[in-house]
Amino acid sequence: MAESYYSILTNVGKAQIANAIGLGNKIDFVKMKVGDGNGSYYNPTESQTDLVHTVWEGAIGHVAVDENNSNWINIEVLIPPDVGGFFIREYGIFDANNNMLAVAKCAETYKPLPADGSTKEINMKMIIAVSNTSSITLKIDPTILFAKKKDVDEVSTRVDQLSVSINNINTQLSDMVYQIAGGSATAITLAIKGTLVNGYPITFIASANNGGAATTINGKKLYKPGTTTSPNLISGKAYTVWYNSIGDCFFIKASAEGDADVSHVLATKKFSNDNDTGLTGTMPNNGAVSFTLTNNNQEYIIPAGFHNGLGKIKAIITNLAASVIKAGTTVGGILGTFTSDATAVAADIINGKTAYVNGNKITGNATIESLGGRQYTSGVVNHTANTTDTITLPFIPSVIIIGFSAGAQKAAYWISNSNQTSSTTFYYLSDRSAVSGYSHTENTNTIIVTSAYSGPTYYFAWA
Repeated sequence: MAESYYSILTNVGKAQIANAIGLGNKIDFVKMKVGDGNGSYYNPTESQTDLVHTVWEGAIGHVAVDENNSNWINIEVLIPPDVGGFFIREYGIFDANNNMLAVAKCAETYKPLPADGSTKEINMKMIIAVSNTSSITLKIDPTILFAKKKDVDEVSTRVDQLSVSINNINTQLSDMVYQIAGGSATAITLAIKGTLVNGYPITFIASANNGGAATTINGKKLYKPGTTTSPNLISGKAYTVWYNSIGDCFFIKASAEGDADVSHVLATKKFSNDNDTGLTGTMPNNGAVSFTLTNNNQEYIIPAGFHNGLGKIKAIITNLAASVIKAGTTVGGILGTFTSDATAVAADIINGKTAYVNGNKITGNATIESLGGRQYTSGVVNHTANTTDTITLPFIPSVIIIGFSAGAQKAAYWISNSNQTSSTTFYYLSDRSAVSGYSHTENTNTIIVTSAYSGPTYYFAWA
């Protein structure tokens, strides 16, 4: 007669499930025992409390409600490949108190050891059918877990799919990495993927400063947007350019919008505009500009550049009086009383000098003589004995006085038309006797010194 294989709840198992449904108690599935039935099959009973002959036991690794039947509870244990050397004909589920909750009779199978020449792992599964699994809370040791082949296959499939996605992402990331410009600062070489078409974009990192000099990319000109001017490239900065098929050139993509130029931005400050990037402002930062206007400094030119609004212009007018302000004019709150009553003419003003008289500019022609005075000059000459020195005067004199040393300090004079014995002779002031070594000729402007004494000769002359 053929054997029948089945699993049943024991009386203890039925009681625990009833308490779980009625009272909300947890069912604690702890371990599974497997046995060989003591060498033969037998039919398990509800009153049974243990296996007939246990050959191995292990912690339960998986307990869950069946995916396809909500009234089934699946309980599984994995027997590892290094355990064996026995037959399996019976197995049971036990709780923490070693109470057998369910027992099963199974088809005989041998669990080999590696020494037998083959190994295998066996997944022991028991299904417990209950009327309402939603009322039962299942509990197992969370540190004991194993993966079923179905789960492993599913994870493997997902890993393969994830690997494909990661590879796709890596491929896209490689396209996103900015390439470092090759070539030189003004003859750049870049790797171009595909064919250049109008609008083809590419981003690269400049490897050298081009200083704004004419630059090419793969032999094609590089310009600022809408111009034929090369952009200023700075080493280490990223730039996006696009190909223009009409001009067969590249244009740099504007990184900012604006029409400010360097003169509109404070000195040393960086900015970008429609046409270029990394520009440096040149506008002077004047801060608070202040100035004081005075009588002698009545004008101030405001410097170009930035002003912070705190500067001041202050006017200081000194010596301001009504008498120096034109009558009828108010300056600094003072009403002028000055009127045009001057009487000077050109003859009253020194020759060559100008002055305003009653609003008219007059150039003077007065001389010392015309004003009743005489021209005068003086000086000194260091004379060496028995040599000749000629003193040239700026005018023809009428009176000359000289001072010199002739053993003692002496003074002499010469007067034009003085009725002296000789019109060229100088005379001592002390006794009006003639002096040798000094002479002056009437109507000339020179004094001749031939004295036998060395030393300074001082002269004073009047026209």
